[in-house]
Amino acid sequence: MLKSTSKNFGPIKIGITQGEISGIAPEIIAKAIENFNEDKTVEIYVVATPEATIEIKTNLKYGLAKHIVFEEPKYGEIPNIISNSPELSCIYWATKMVLDGDLDAIVTAPVDKNKTSKTYPKFSGHTGFLKEILKAKEVLMLMSTPSFKIGIMTEHVPVKDIIKHLSKERIINSVTLFSEYLNKIKQNPVIGILALNPHSGDGGLIGTEEMEIIQPAIDELNKKQIKVIGPLPADSAFVSPIKDSWDGVLAMYHDQGMIPAKIKGVDNLVNITLGLPIIRTSPGHGVAYDIKGTGKASANSMIKAINQAIDMVLAERILK
Repeated sequence: MLKSTSKNFGPIKIGITQGEISGIAPEIIAKAIENFNEDKTVEIYVVATPEATIEIKTNLKYGLAKHIVFEEPKYGEIPNIISNSPELSCIYWATKMVLDGDLDAIVTAPVDKNKTSKTYPKFSGHTGFLKEILKAKEVLMLMSTPSFKIGIMTEHVPVKDIIKHLSKERIINSVTLFSEYLNKIKQNPVIGILALNPHSGDGGLIGTEEMEIIQPAIDELNKKQIKVIGPLPADSAFVSPIKDSWDGVLAMYHDQGMIPAKIKGVDNLVNITLGLPIIRTSPGHGVAYDIKGTGKASANSMIKAINQAIDMVLAERILK
């Protein structure tokens, strides 16, 4: 299917953004590039600064394939507050390339949120930044493993503020995006919705959010013919028989979904942003300063993120 679709539409053009070059980003980008060296159906653009380009090339064992292109962001066309950050400038430029038709999708290498926020104070992660610069109305962070598809509804917010970001409307919007994605890969998918409180609130004994917010959202979604179940106790939702009853699950907050996702294998984890006008994926891990320069960094998650982006491009081409 890939070769046939590429023959009809041309190669799939994937942009990889440089990420934090003081971490493992240059190494995993280089290893991922080499994984696609023989694949003529995919053209990879690495959107990077000259400094990052040197680092990435240094990590290459076999040299560049002819279909690997380096693209430097044009700072004159990037808002000043963003151009102060090389990492965000590369993301901004890569998204512009997709919107201009020069790329089909982007894959973002890991960044250091704390460091990046020093030059762009509003930054709390790729998802929020992409939502902002692309003016997306609603987005959902989706963590994908071979076993689980987990939506992270409230993304990167302090635990004490989770309830401020929880609403019936947000659950409905998140599940709608999730359902649209799952419908492309499975007929009539079922989405499990996790409870916020232990034991789903125990009928109001340990919290009322399940009765006041989550259950009304579930009722409305079922009326819309979107199949959802819940609120599911988070401590049992990921074990049989409950895990066998859903095709994807919506977590109320970051660690509620990320812990089971990473237990299933951080090396296989891919971050997908739903709701954007472009396709964006990312490896599901961080910058890993501790193994920088050791040669031990695994590129598996980056390779899977690239393949996920390719699959999503193919799905769009086939549906057109």
